[in-house]
Amino acid sequence: MKEKEIKIDYKEQQLILYAEKEDDSIGPILSGSYMAKNHLADFHQIWGSLEKELFAKIVNREISPIVRFKELEELTTAELASRTGIPKRRVRRHLSHRHFMKARVEELQKYADVFNIPVANLFQVVSTKQDGTWNMGYNEKAAKKMALTISQEATENPLLVITNPEKN
Repeated sequence: MKEKEIKIDYKEQQLILYAEKEDDSIGPILSGSYMAKNHLADFHQIWGSLEKELFAKIVNREISPIVRFKELEELTTAELASRTGIPKRRVRRHLSHRHFMKARVEELQKYADVFNIPVANLFQVVSTKQDGTWNMGYNEKAAKKMALTISQEATENPLLVITNPEKN
């Protein structure tokens, strides 16, 4: 492909592609991503509404937290059963609030391992900032300067709390 055919002006997400330049040489071209420019906002909107919908169902005791993680990881019940080693019939039962409350700790640990989360995250929702002030990674020096208050609020579901870290 030619350089001018793949060049996309999208500074939010840049990537390096190799293309034929105007002088007929092949070299790296800094370009934006077509998918990010045209579809990323839609994806985030759909994903965000799915998370809110699943959270509301957990709070209202319509589903268990396992359903939330299963849906977000795009796993089928059979795949989840296979990865956890828990029989599919039992996994299906754990998807309901009533039977989730009867799950053994060993089973919950297996689910947590598959979802790559601590078991505690099956019982809490951690609220995070999703704006430009949040920085990836941990900086010990910066963390010591920043005071943080963590609060928890109850929900309609007695097994679920919302954990809110707040910068002082």
